[in-house]
Amino acid sequence: MSQDANSSENLSMDGRSANGAHASSGNATVRALMEQGRVAAAAGDYEAAEDAFEQAVAADPRDARARYNLALAKQNLNDPEGAIVSYMRAIQLDETMIEAYINLGNLYGELGFEEDALDAFQRALEQDNGNDELFINVGDAYRSLGFFEDAILAYRQAQILNPDNTLAADNLRDVRERLNEQAEYVADLEKRLDEDPRDLSRYSDLVEGYLEAHREKDAVNIVNQMIALDPENPTTYETQATVYEALNDPEQAAAAWEHVVQLSPDDAEAWEHLGTWREELGRLDESVEAYRRAADLQPDSPSAFFSLGEVLRDAERYDEAIAVFSQLVNDYSDPHTEQDEETLLDAYARLAECQNLAAKNEDALKTVSAFLERFPDQPEALYEQASAYDALGRHEEAIVSYEKALAGNPLDAGIANDLADTYLEVGRVEDAVEMAQNAVALDPVLAIGYETLAQALERAGRKEEAEEALERATQIRLAEAMEEGEEDH
Repeated sequence: MSQDANSSENLSMDGRSANGAHASSGNATVRALMEQGRVAAAAGDYEAAEDAFEQAVAADPRDARARYNLALAKQNLNDPEGAIVSYMRAIQLDETMIEAYINLGNLYGELGFEEDALDAFQRALEQDNGNDELFINVGDAYRSLGFFEDAILAYRQAQILNPDNTLAADNLRDVRERLNEQAEYVADLEKRLDEDPRDLSRYSDLVEGYLEAHREKDAVNIVNQMIALDPENPTTYETQATVYEALNDPEQAAAAWEHVVQLSPDDAEAWEHLGTWREELGRLDESVEAYRRAADLQPDSPSAFFSLGEVLRDAERYDEAIAVFSQLVNDYSDPHTEQDEETLLDAYARLAECQNLAAKNEDALKTVSAFLERFPDQPEALYEQASAYDALGRHEEAIVSYEKALAGNPLDAGIANDLADTYLEVGRVEDAVEMAQNAVALDPVLAIGYETLAQALERAGRKEEAEEALERATQIRLAEAMEEGEEDH
């Protein structure tokens, strides 16, 4: 289905991109290091290969092929996050490097990030839409996501391109069987409802079946029948909310949950759902009200308290948010209460975050100290520690913490951007350029990342590239503003 990451033949010293441009530089040092890495990989010594390719990247940071080969070495060393970063940097430097998209998609699939895998394979198809193997990859991603009709189209296209592709035929047969089984299951639910159209639970089961089959319009129609049948039953509106949540319609989802809490005012989970969708709509004060009600109704559940604290943070009511998270830390640190390590970890992280946002950086450092004592080397703790140091002007200490945080969470574009910004603060311009490019490779729509990159490139004397980065940031900001305006409208 993809190039074999374990094959040294994939580690090429040079190459041309699909548009004819060189994917690798003519730098003699780089070429020598690339050959050294290829030989090491051929001998199965991927650590030596990684070292050689890292030196090649350092010698010419704009060499896409060196980045690609470094990614392959990392993949063979079972470092999928590091490989993903390197593949994305290779693509950033050469958008036509189809093999990088393929390996990136396979890695995402192995990690369970099926939507990201699908995106990578579709971007590869933009470079080579006559590749039957790529259509199989796309079909596999659709099949994993449950979009069987789309998977069928992809497998069929693979067969059109290569009638002898037996894998396409096998996968097409498999997904067709799954689709038929799904259709039979839904048909049974429809028949069951026909046998007793006054049984509300049968409507709910059918709605669930329709949603699994991605038949959202049919689900909406059944929910409307449920409402007509029993307009005073909160279960009816819970089902309606589920449908609009699947359709990602926050206005209708919020309205449905409002019906539920009107009919069942002591339903803590309903109040929490209502808070979520009010928050999605930007109605933060109303969201706070809903989460408070949920927390009052279910004081032993941390979920509503976390949601309350986070929406207070988003509403910039930092002192109130700090109070909520402080109480959670105290509650779950108490040796006399049932211990929940994950809840305590999250509470520490949100508390330190809110303290930093409130410019209470010394308090944040105290929180982080207790956080790290309980959970050593936690990336979230290290990130908040770095943020506090940064705000206090202790940039060198901030860099150490940012680097440790990024090592623990290498796919976090936000950490990479903040580290790049702090590199600039201490005059490490080339490091800032490299890290800012990592940030925008990881998140191509991170406007602040392009702004940081523009500053770094300007400082490096690369004015044309700086202008391009700033223009990209402006485009993203405008697109975000237009999207927000459409949603408000």
